[in-house]
Amino acid sequence: MPRYFSFALGNIWRWEKAKNKNSLLKYARSLDISGVELTIETREKLYATKLSQKNISWLRSLKYVSIHAPFFLVKDSESQEDLAKQLDAIAKLYKKVGAKNVIIHPDNLPAPGILEKYEFNVSTENLPSRSNYKSSWLENIFRKYKNIKFCLDASHAYTWSKRETEYLVKKYEPKISQIHFSGTIRKKPHQSFQKVSKDFFKSIKPLRNLDVPIVIEGDIKKKDIAFLKKEVEYIKKYFNG
Repeated sequence: MPRYFSFALGNIWRWEKAKNKNSLLKYARSLDISGVELTIETREKLYATKLSQKNISWLRSLKYVSIHAPFFLVKDSESQEDLAKQLDAIAKLYKKVGAKNVIIHPDNLPAPGILEKYEFNVSTENLPSRSNYKSSWLENIFRKYKNIKFCLDASHAYTWSKRETEYLVKKYEPKISQIHFSGTIRKKPHQSFQKVSKDFFKSIKPLRNLDVPIVIEGDIKKKDIAFLKKEVEYIKKYFNG
């Protein structure tokens, strides 16, 4: 998979009150990007997301589209039927926008037998230290789920240690399908890359050798298009420099 620069809607989730992700795409369309990750935090937002035909056509024209499944996909499911309904909705959206990957948190993965019923590609990711989900536990997932790939979250990794990203690249490089990229500042993930420390810069060097999509996934609180564009260009310059 070539190195495309993609933009996660999770960057700007605060910018609109509507649950429908369609309204956020107008900001993504103003950026110089090759892809989009549809960040869908909850079951309610999954069901509420109805994309316009204009946005569907645009997403299908991009090089790389991914979907981040609800963060508590399994935990918030009221029953197996409810879980299946969510997965059906993800599968429908995946096909509609021509997506190539679905990200599911490792502590909310449906059972292998359930996922095998769906044709979409699945990747799981490393979580931040506050979750207490150690990256070493991912090994059990990759043994149990034969087809699952790995989305390496650099910001999450740094909350554990300065060497965590290097460790993850060395251990799981063949499985890495994409990178979630943002900065970490004082143990807070998903911060602006323009403000990170020299140690953070050192920690992400191993990522520059990976030819996988870079999915920019920060949390930009202030509604500022100029800052958003600058953030995207700053990250692109780092990887292309």
